[in-house]
Amino acid sequence: MADIKKKKKTEKRLIIPGLAVAAFVMIAFIFFWRFPIGYRMSVSLHGFTEEAGNIYINNDYGASKKEAVRIVNEARERVAGYFGEIKSDPVVIVCDNKAKLKKLGGDHDTSTIIVYNVKSYTAVSPEYLNVDIIAHELTHAEVHARVYKGKFRFQLSIPTWFDEGIALQNDYRDAYSEDAWKEATDNGKTTVDLNDIDTPAKFYAGEAADRRYRYIVSKYELSGRIEEYGLPALLELLDKLNQGEDFNSLYHRR
Repeated sequence: MADIKKKKKTEKRLIIPGLAVAAFVMIAFIFFWRFPIGYRMSVSLHGFTEEAGNIYINNDYGASKKEAVRIVNEARERVAGYFGEIKSDPVVIVCDNKAKLKKLGGDHDTSTIIVYNVKSYTAVSPEYLNVDIIAHELTHAEVHARVYKGKFRFQLSIPTWFDEGIALQNDYRDAYSEDAWKEATDNGKTTVDLNDIDTPAKFYAGEAADRRYRYIVSKYELSGRIEEYGLPALLELLDKLNQGEDFNSLYHRR
């Protein structure tokens, strides 16, 4: 009888850790296979190969992988030349598989994990694989690294117009040029209040034309500030944000 009770206690001790391991495996599976950020973080497990440093391309990619790597590296050089010193280490994922793109959660965007060591994952499809768009996304990664390194956050806290305005400094597309700003705002006579586009929900709402207008206004705002105060002042502002200073106290609007 004593041996039976002892055996049952031993079985219970084995079952509990076993259930814990099974639960952990299930949670990990759901995160890395079902959640876009988890899928990006574990992209090498999903039919992607690292073709160059932190550049992953799906194995059945239909176009030139060499050309894709060249475009990403050219964008990297543009961002490095702008900031002078690179503090980010983003992963770029190039994908032309529709099913995998859906799991990645987007075809031209950057997702950032902010847990002390900031890490960004940019996904892009061939339709958006050009130097301007990649440089735009890599600039997001650099800004996020400078502002949030050493922090623990669940979401970005800088205004969306500010985040996008900086990213557009390395995006030379005519759709966001000064001429586009003059046309969109009647040469500055009509423009949106930046407080009305300071969150993702506000900034990305509406139709494509509405979003484009907000991108244009944001780029012009940051371009003017950099022209007036200089790029070093902007980089100093990012450092101060990282040190915990308040954005609105630092950013004196023109």
